[in-house]
Amino acid sequence: MDPIFIIGTERSGTNLLRLILNTHSNIAVPHPPHIMKNFSKLEPLYGDLKNDANFKALVKDVVKMVELHPYPWAVTLNAERIFREAVDRNLISIFFSIYKQYLESSFKARWGCKSTFMIYHVASILKYYPSAKFLYIVRDGRDVAASAKKSIFNRYCVYYTAWVWKNEQQIGVYWLNKLDRRNIFLLKYESLLNDPEVTVRSICSFLDEPYQGSMLNFFSTPEAQKSGKISAAWRNTASPIIKNNFEKFKVELSKDEIDLFENIASEELDHFLYQLTRPFYISENARAKGIKFKISYLIEEFFLMLKVQGKHLLTDKNNILRLKKFWFLKFIRIVRTIRWR
Repeated sequence: MDPIFIIGTERSGTNLLRLILNTHSNIAVPHPPHIMKNFSKLEPLYGDLKNDANFKALVKDVVKMVELHPYPWAVTLNAERIFREAVDRNLISIFFSIYKQYLESSFKARWGCKSTFMIYHVASILKYYPSAKFLYIVRDGRDVAASAKKSIFNRYCVYYTAWVWKNEQQIGVYWLNKLDRRNIFLLKYESLLNDPEVTVRSICSFLDEPYQGSMLNFFSTPEAQKSGKISAAWRNTASPIIKNNFEKFKVELSKDEIDLFENIASEELDHFLYQLTRPFYISENARAKGIKFKISYLIEEFFLMLKVQGKHLLTDKNNILRLKKFWFLKFIRIVRTIRWR
């Protein structure tokens, strides 16, 4: 069956959507180790992948990274099988093979991927799965920025978050306009919160899967309970959906931060009908003049990172694996760069 890809921007409710889908009896959506995000830039450093040794080395390193994933998978990957069964000698074929092995361990019929960064690889996915299903989830970017300031795995300063959100919505809109509606589904995070049953029924219809009432009891599953305990960033996933849990940016961001975000991404906010806090033309005029970078944004990013990372070091249960994965990827980059030269 056609795989499912949740695409969009981090901190947009994708963990919630993953758990809802994973509760379905036909669908397996593991927490993503972000294979394509972490290895796309490393792939060229392995040399000619038609060479068995080079391709085996890439497979081995990708498998090792998955094993170090801070949200451990309950499956032992077979690297030799991945080497043998990869459709092509490239990273995305390794990615597909790994998810197929996970699917086998789940005893379900269909796999999905929650790595929002796959929004950068839609064309490559379609090469191998022309009928793949994309769930493009959009959340008010200002709420994304408010959430990002308090969580790991993302940018922190509103300036950087705004540019990431803007760029990824532009890519998402491109695919919305290009793909058949049988391939891509636009999901507003706010709609999922306010009317979860209607929204999930619509998602199931798009996926050609029967709606199952148990999907909205996702929070009681072992997967959701595990998610909520591993990291403070995922704590809400072990609780029922909180209705009207949006527009928190009005309290959690300063007026200057809101203005900055709207100056950068007013066009995208307006496109998705997120009401601006001031007239559209003001933000558009500011954007037309160019949003100048300030060194204060870089300083803010650094200190927010220290604050958030420090907090999670004290509260999260996955810190050892998270640090091992981080330094493993750094090691791979250094070693492979040296060999390449």
